[in-house]
Amino acid sequence: MSRNASTDELFFVTLTVVNWIDVFTRRIYNDFLIENLAWSQQNKGLNVYAYVIMTNHIHMVANVTDGSLGDVLGHFKTYTSKQLFKMIAENELESRKKWMLKAFEQAGKYNPLNVNHQFWQNGNYPVLLYSPAVIDQKIDYIHENPVRAGFVGSAHEFWYSSANPESPLKIVS
Repeated sequence: MSRNASTDELFFVTLTVVNWIDVFTRRIYNDFLIENLAWSQQNKGLNVYAYVIMTNHIHMVANVTDGSLGDVLGHFKTYTSKQLFKMIAENELESRKKWMLKAFEQAGKYNPLNVNHQFWQNGNYPVLLYSPAVIDQKIDYIHENPVRAGFVGSAHEFWYSSANPESPLKIVS
């Protein structure tokens, strides 16, 4: 993604956990992501038009008010990576703790960009949304993701999605 992407352009982005580890099956981790996306909206100018948090990745249609979407997402990923690793390590109820932490540490060993561990895959896989039809297609894709995965029967039923009218993350309409 260009560090100088125009702020009026919309992008479809995907943030993926290394090795596609299903971290976001627990409400505590999802709520933490929502809090940090909201913080990025309020403090970093992140505009989220649609989103879904799946078990191992996040999809969004987004841009920023000023600056670079890549920079905002980079800060988000750096902070949440450290905090989620810590949350997992300290969560006494996390039955998958040992193997998840080991997988994150192993991924970090092989990436010179990391010091101790790696939580998110490198990159945000941005796709420029260049027309209203493409924007609608990506939003439909985002909203139908939990339905295709078999989590819900209808997109509006999935809590961590902008398709849900009571979604915990406010979106730009």
